[in-house]
This record gives sequence, structure tokens and C-alpha cells, in this order.
Amino acid sequence: MIAAGIKATKDAVYRNMVASDLIDENGNPTQKAIDEGLIEVAGDDLIKQFKATNPVISSIPNQHFKVQNGRVLMDCYAVKAAATTVLNDPTATPEQHDSAQHLLDQVNNLDHNEWH
Repeated sequence: MIAAGIKATKDAVYRNMVASDLIDENGNPTQKAIDEGLIEVAGDDLIKQFKATNPVISSIPNQHFKVQNGRVLMDCYAVKAAATTVLNDPTATPEQHDSAQHLLDQVNNLDHNEWH
């Protein structure tokens, strides 16, 4: 879009996607978006679902996640990577920065073989 000279804000893109019935007001994909193949449904893969709903961790390799008792756990590497991503994001809110820093401080004091 930028190369084409089109300037769009996140708000404008969001409003357009809601108006086009691609996402709902909460940002979740609509049935129309699923039916038209515009998104991939994760199905029963809990790690894939977890990563799809948490884009900040989507690029972290699956080896850093595991499912235990129906919950997705992350190893220390994944937690640190997610927190660092938020800390380096200029669009993150002060609250998000504070939460990420707190999480990073906690993880740095843990046994790095634990899952969280």
C-alpha cells in the first residue's frame, strides 16, 4: 500500500475490514472470511490456535511450546522473546511495556528448563 502511495491508519483498515464483514468488532474473523479462505482455521492444533490469537509469538518456533492438560505452555526462550518483542514495539502502550518488563524480570529469575 505504501509503495502505491496509499496511506492507511490501523483504524481505517479495521473499520474497512468490519464493514466488509471480514472481522467482527473484536477483530475475530467472520464466517465469511473463513468460507472465502481468507484465513486459515487452526482446528484442533492448540499451539497453532494459541499462536494465531497471539501474533506477538507467531514467529517463535513450535519447539518452544507444548500442550499440557489442554493448556499451551511456553519455555523461557518463548516468554523472553515475546516480552522483548513488546518492549521493542513503539506502538505498545505504557501498560504493555510495564507488563512485558515485569514478565521479563520474573523469567530471568526462573529455572530456564521450566515451562510457563
